[in-house]
Amino acid sequence: EATYAQQNELSAVSGANSGDLQGLLTFSNQQSRYTSGNAFADFLAGPGLQSQAQINAGSSTYGITAIKSYTQDSGQAKYYNRYKTAEIYLQDDFRVNSRLTINLGLRASLFGTWYNSKDTAYNWRPEAYDKSIGGSIYVDSNNGYLVNKIDGTPVPLPNATGPYNLSNLNHGITNGLVQCGKGGVPDSCMSSSVFHPGPRFGFSWDPFGDAKTAVRGGYGLFWEHGTGYEANVGSLIGSAPLVLSETQSNPGGPVFQGNSLTYGSYNTIGYSCQGGATQCGSASTVGSTTFPLNVTSIPTKATYPYTQQWSLSVQRQVQKNLIAQLAYVGTKGTHLTAVRDLNQLQPLASGLNPFLPGQPVTSAICNDGALRNFFPTSITGAAGASTAGIGPSSPGWINMVVACTGNPGFANGNGNLLGTSADTVRPYPGFSNIISVENIANSSYHALQATLREVTGPLTIGLAYTYSHSIDDSSDRSSANFTNSLDIRTNRGSSDFDQRHMLNVNYVYSLPLIRWIDGFANLLGSDDSESGSPTASPSNSGRQLRNALFDNWQISGITTYQTGTPFSIINGGSGNGTGTSDNAGVGDGLGVGSYPDIVASPHSLKPSVSSTSNGSTIGPLLGNPGAFVAPQGLTFGNAGRNSMNNPSRINFNVSLLKHFKAFHEKSDVEFRAEAFNVFNHTQFRIYDPSHPGNIGNNVINCYGDITTQYSAGASSCLAGNSFLHPVDAHDPRILQFALKLGF
Repeated sequence: EATYAQQNELSAVSGANSGDLQGLLTFSNQQSRYTSGNAFADFLAGPGLQSQAQINAGSSTYGITAIKSYTQDSGQAKYYNRYKTAEIYLQDDFRVNSRLTINLGLRASLFGTWYNSKDTAYNWRPEAYDKSIGGSIYVDSNNGYLVNKIDGTPVPLPNATGPYNLSNLNHGITNGLVQCGKGGVPDSCMSSSVFHPGPRFGFSWDPFGDAKTAVRGGYGLFWEHGTGYEANVGSLIGSAPLVLSETQSNPGGPVFQGNSLTYGSYNTIGYSCQGGATQCGSASTVGSTTFPLNVTSIPTKATYPYTQQWSLSVQRQVQKNLIAQLAYVGTKGTHLTAVRDLNQLQPLASGLNPFLPGQPVTSAICNDGALRNFFPTSITGAAGASTAGIGPSSPGWINMVVACTGNPGFANGNGNLLGTSADTVRPYPGFSNIISVENIANSSYHALQATLREVTGPLTIGLAYTYSHSIDDSSDRSSANFTNSLDIRTNRGSSDFDQRHMLNVNYVYSLPLIRWIDGFANLLGSDDSESGSPTASPSNSGRQLRNALFDNWQISGITTYQTGTPFSIINGGSGNGTGTSDNAGVGDGLGVGSYPDIVASPHSLKPSVSSTSNGSTIGPLLGNPGAFVAPQGLTFGNAGRNSMNNPSRINFNVSLLKHFKAFHEKSDVEFRAEAFNVFNHTQFRIYDPSHPGNIGNNVINCYGDITTQYSAGASSCLAGNSFLHPVDAHDPRILQFALKLGF
């Protein structure tokens, strides 16, 4: 097999770019003095800004300013990606003797890397990043734009009314970017080996020589070249500098400068609009300031993912019509694709954490004075300094500031908070999220499989049971179900698609309706024997009608039981001043932020329905909110990835069909009536990644106070809260009918 593939496309939503040229606003569902707690309501309310006179007068009423971030792309570009591969496969069977057969094979995969034929791909690499250039700029802690450290002026984009001139971009914006195909860099941006062997081995053995038992086993290694959205130049579609994707945190919201409260801009990205005058409407807004870029990084050496699969089974004919099989099946995935943020802050080491177990981040601690008491050797200088950023002298100070400013509900009356986002203190100044696409994840799957199959006259019945566990670091490239980008091993857990138990019972039964009718008729006929007039046999026409109506009916079905798929419980923070979503204070722009701490079984001691339901919630409470508490401060929480499962389900699907002749003997008409979930059993889900809009009620947005040990199951949090209530249900009963003509 030989392949030459082309992929020509305009940049869309991929990697670092948002794909949105008009601008994209995000809102928060956290309630605070600045937000309503309903993202859509905050969107409708708009910025609601106060006048400076109201601010100076100390008014306690603030406008709704719940915009969490504003992102805009500068434009679109066209990309031309290619690859070539060739593969050869050889296999043969060797019959060692009458009881043993061996199968040997080899697939040789010759992989050429993805490459960009027009040199329009740019890759961000840490070894190309100039620390001196990075040290010459910083992020304004109030408005989030880049500033020259020497003179304090904003870092501009090219001051032009048209498209960007790449040669004029500020070095602080392009720092670390390399062009694929130029300056000695391969057009694939990476080196690669070509030859990748995949051996195969299998055997079949009759241990007793009676043809009733078979032992089978096998092993194979399978390489995957990868799609254009994995760790190759395909992931650089829409990357800087051809497309600049910038994000401003908290635009138009309250910004803090010393003890004075001021406001940023709302209608554009800070003080400038991305793109040219046509997009922005005014040439004066183009390029006056720039915000930290989002960029994409791929490795400099191609590493292709592969899986190893093996199995061992024993099959035995137990009786004449009964066959049983027991098998072990395993799979190991290596170098699987994962996406992480290289510009995440380092988490605080557990030995340096000033928070004790059971002590969460609170708004009281985030108050500037209390925060300095909590970190007694913290920085010198005024809080909210907007110059060169934040210089810590106490471990965890920066993490704490980032954790506090990540929650809009934690601002006190004087606005004494430092910074607006993690962009002010990231490892690589000048950039926001550095999205690294790498083949670094691993997976494993182990399963015990048992099957029974029996054929008895008109009845065929089968039973299949699987006990399995799938574990991985990342279930797919788009999976953002992690907290710490810098250590993917902490993300290891049950796969997103893991199902521990699966039981299937299937059957096909040819209904002997004619025999039943004849038996019933004979039974009735015996009652007339005394009168001497036995029941008359039906005529030929009657027999034909009877056969046409009652012969060739068949009922079949599948009954399935399976445990629910796992999902993570996310700590979303609480608007009442307890907990913050970025609880570790690392500013990871790709992951879930943090998990809660778990103190009991999520499936035990559920609160009563009356205390958890009202018009704001739908469906029953399906777990125990009291099992989760606000996480220990400056940690990711100990609940971990995929700590809970959707409810298990049992489903009955039944089909009734009949074959009959029509037109002529060589034609066949099949009538089929099918019922899925025939008993219309309601089967809920808490989390459904395919659900439009809200994919799950797995986010905690309310914790009790210290008297409840900061529990998500506090009575003040239960009424009207959607946490652990159904987000949707599996399909109800579905009926369908069909006619099929074969000729």
